[in-house]
Amino acid sequence: MLSFHRDFSRSGLSRTELLVLIAILLLLALVAWGPINAHLEEAKINRAVESARTINTLLSQYATDNNGVYPVGEGTPAEGKSEGIALNLLENNYTPDATIFAVGSTPPYRGKASDFSDITEENISWDFTAGATATMGITSAAPDLLPTVYTTGETVDYSSIQGRGLIILPSGKGPFGYEGIVVAYKGGVAMYIPAKPHAEKVPSAFIMSNLDFRGAYTQIKP
Repeated sequence: MLSFHRDFSRSGLSRTELLVLIAILLLLALVAWGPINAHLEEAKINRAVESARTINTLLSQYATDNNGVYPVGEGTPAEGKSEGIALNLLENNYTPDATIFAVGSTPPYRGKASDFSDITEENISWDFTAGATATMGITSAAPDLLPTVYTTGETVDYSSIQGRGLIILPSGKGPFGYEGIVVAYKGGVAMYIPAKPHAEKVPSAFIMSNLDFRGAYTQIKP
């Protein structure tokens, strides 16, 4: 104990002064944490929006090469699942980067298989829009306002929202919890839609009331 006191004396600071200094530093750290945390969250959202935009472009490119039909995981062990769609894009060289399928709290793919066959639903942050069934892809004729890819966790009943849009009550199961969702539309627009009021609902901007339903649609999930 005496040695501890002597060490502080040599440094020119008493124990009280050191405790005050530590308290000041902790206070400054707490003050700075708010903006730092906000910046980190904004960076996560921006990355997710960019990933949604990229995936949306890849889906469109796949459709261009496959008679105008979007992928549904056909030919993979996960047909009708989000990871099957990811495999369609990865195995056919539309992207070499499997980490774009994980955003927010989702752990990114770290597998070793050359054909990405070890990617799992735990590495996927996204739901997709399919045709009348989960094994029927939408086509290039689908409306531009149709969401093609959006962060997972919610249940979407397309047939019940025609003409009135969609309000989602967040489940908290998606990569951004109760905060909101990231969505990309067939026309190429991608955005983050926050829940308003906080932790209560995502507004009907997700699926808009003026969406022209020209077909039956269903949800593909991991």
